[in-house]
Amino acid sequence: MLILFLLLILLLSFNQVPAVETKFDEIVVTATRVEEPKKDVPYSVQVITKEDIKSSVAKDVGDLIVESAIGHVSKQPGALTTFYLRGFGISGLSPLDSRTLLLINGLRTATANIALIPVDDIERIEIVKGPASVLYGSNAMGGVINIITKRASEEGFHGYVGVEGGSWSRRKAAGEFQFKKSNFDAYLSLSRSDGDDYDSKYGRYKNTGYNEENLSLNVGYEFLKDNRFSIGFKHYRGWGIGSPGSLLSPTEKDYVDHSLDSIDFTYETKSFKAAYYLSKRRYEFHDDLSDGWGGIYLYKTDSQGLSIQKVFNFNEHRIIIGGEWNRVELKNENNPPPPFQPNSKYDNFSIFSEGKIQITKDLTLSLGARYDYFENELISTPGMTMTAKKETLDHLTVRGGALYKLNDFLTLRANAGTGFRAPSPDEYAGEYILWGTRYVGNPSLKPEKNINYEVGINFYQSDLNGNFAFFHSKFKDKISSYFDTNLNAYSYKNSDTATIQGWELNLSYDLKNLLGINFSLEPFTNITYHTRFSDSDGKPLLATPKWLGAFGIRAHGKNWYTRLIANYIGDENVNYFNPITWQSKIIKKSDFTVVNFKALYKPIKELEFSLGIENLLDRAYEYVPDHPMPRRTITAGMKWLF
Repeated sequence: MLILFLLLILLLSFNQVPAVETKFDEIVVTATRVEEPKKDVPYSVQVITKEDIKSSVAKDVGDLIVESAIGHVSKQPGALTTFYLRGFGISGLSPLDSRTLLLINGLRTATANIALIPVDDIERIEIVKGPASVLYGSNAMGGVINIITKRASEEGFHGYVGVEGGSWSRRKAAGEFQFKKSNFDAYLSLSRSDGDDYDSKYGRYKNTGYNEENLSLNVGYEFLKDNRFSIGFKHYRGWGIGSPGSLLSPTEKDYVDHSLDSIDFTYETKSFKAAYYLSKRRYEFHDDLSDGWGGIYLYKTDSQGLSIQKVFNFNEHRIIIGGEWNRVELKNENNPPPPFQPNSKYDNFSIFSEGKIQITKDLTLSLGARYDYFENELISTPGMTMTAKKETLDHLTVRGGALYKLNDFLTLRANAGTGFRAPSPDEYAGEYILWGTRYVGNPSLKPEKNINYEVGINFYQSDLNGNFAFFHSKFKDKISSYFDTNLNAYSYKNSDTATIQGWELNLSYDLKNLLGINFSLEPFTNITYHTRFSDSDGKPLLATPKWLGAFGIRAHGKNWYTRLIANYIGDENVNYFNPITWQSKIIKKSDFTVVNFKALYKPIKELEFSLGIENLLDRAYEYVPDHPMPRRTITAGMKWLF
């Protein structure tokens, strides 16, 4: 009733606002793979803007997601962040296991860990909520996170060099350089950072230090009008990253070295785009050997692919046709052997199409379909007894949406569709023996599926902007492991179903005109409320809080910017592992609220000072039980802009 009342008030207020005050200029690309105003998209899209990133204390994408209250994040020391969007997670060492898809500039990447992606070179992040498999294929069950990086946009040579320092001996040096002249543009971002162990509510949390470096390069050339060719390169490396373990059983000598490198080549016009990418991730975990156990565990993921799409416009109608090839290769090397997983290769070939038809001036319909073909193969792995096999499967995905404009300010939308995750090679193909236990893939597995229905309303006006959505998702054919007595081995089957239902509200209002002040003063909120999140037996889903919220206020004038934000994460059921007893049980983890503050000030055009305070109220909190987060953390910085 509260939401209906709010929407009624908005409807009445919009009818009294003159049309000259409208502002429809937010362009998005991820939901439909073409650039168009957000107000014309029938799917839920939330954007983390350049201004949001600049006014955030976040150092990686995981921190940004937390502040935006887009979905649920589970963080722990060791640069490991798991993300859940509408209950569907990005987790694990392999991107094939994820149920929400991570993209960089519209292309897949070799990681599923959003802690490995720094914020320095990010222009914006577009999040499509709900199944997006028609355009993006497997893993886009909960939605898509598309990280869009910067490129040079203004004529001439521009950039900055800067330094930061703060609590726990945190240090950072960074630089950004942009050059654009006529048809040529180049962008370069560099950074180097490190930090020591931090204090938690239990005192010094040892082995939480880190070292990181990041480089991002994009070079483009427009050789004909609206014909652009570009090359992008990204490098991230983290080393000596402490992995402290649970406070109950600390591991003060374990550490992680990992890297993520990628290169892509893109050719695009106004109606055509072709891109090739190659992404490599290396994760090396060093487990202390002093107690007679442990070793070095190395996981390597190579991901590459080719994407082609063509857009046909017919007056007010549009159709997009495209195809993709994606390959993921997993390699594992342990010292001492054997590795924990067999080597594997996964190939995916697909074709897709989605049309947009304008029925009337105010009513638009969208309908799309996709066909995917998969080849799953386990590959002989040194140190492991196995039978290598290749298995194939295919899958068809559909979705549709409708958009109706009530007036210049209000838009109603509805959509229905399916998302899926194809079985990974170890789930689907081959068999192997690990430490005396036999594992057998199941070639009869069906892909995991999410069937989603959603209705929503968007409201746009110069000072008041927001959207509301209600969604209902049915998770079917979940793939789970079990012991097959006939095979005398562990295998996989399609089993549980689950229902995830709730509503989302994003709202902001700039008080500048109402109060008659000469600077922007904008309260905002992002809320997610799950009305239902249970499996077929009625048990609550793990890692799914009932409430998530971000509440804050941002203000900016001619030479300053500031933001205060409070993030609330509600109670949730989690699988708690006791490292002393080696037993697991389901527990309820308490809710918590974290407040962050950021301020920027430019005394002169060429100089910018910053102050960031994480955990402003110095609260004790943790995403994973017995893995506490830092106490109040203060960071100050300075940039020279040119």
